[in-house]
Amino acid sequence: MATPQVRPGLTHERVGVFADAIFAIAITLLALELPRPEGEDFQRLGAFFGDHSGSFMAFAIAFLMLWFAWRAHHTLFDQIERVSQPMLLLHIPLLFFVAVLPYTTSIFGETNAGHLPAEADGRALATGLFAGNEAVLLLCQGALFTLVLAQRLHRPDADLRRLRGNAWIYWAIGVYWLLTAVASAWAVTAVPFLWLATPLVAAGTVRVLRMRR
Repeated sequence: MATPQVRPGLTHERVGVFADAIFAIAITLLALELPRPEGEDFQRLGAFFGDHSGSFMAFAIAFLMLWFAWRAHHTLFDQIERVSQPMLLLHIPLLFFVAVLPYTTSIFGETNAGHLPAEADGRALATGLFAGNEAVLLLCQGALFTLVLAQRLHRPDADLRRLRGNAWIYWAIGVYWLLTAVASAWAVTAVPFLWLATPLVAAGTVRVLRMRR
């Protein structure tokens, strides 16, 4: 069977390379946003790290989420022949929220600093922005997998079961993070602990999918 003609601007290699660059830049910016000790901070280095523990926690969470998002995107593009116009348009919000993640991560980290009170103004909003940012990123990933399946953009030898599984996993995790963003308005101190359950949400989704087969 002949390979479908790919329109100019819709080659998946170019889109994948560009997306890889955005992910790489975002991960680099995460590290650049980390607080650095200056002057007298070196005399109380342990206290400095304790005061900014929120920033380091935010960096770890954002780094892991970006890493898994990039791996999923890379895996998807290894199994497609081309991209469609809707898939290309979906990369606008995806890469926008990848690029802005270092900013929301920095805000979340600073408002959760150890030297600030738990009820500090803006903490709930900063937590909600960070969780919402992650949620949109994850939902866009789920939508990408869904589009590839719906529009048959995948290669003939693609693992369709894995593609469907990834779609459901990212939809489920995205909705879960969106709910934590809403929950930050009432239970901001509990939200970071809810994020730790993300692997359980993914595992639960996989289990449900296996039971349905």
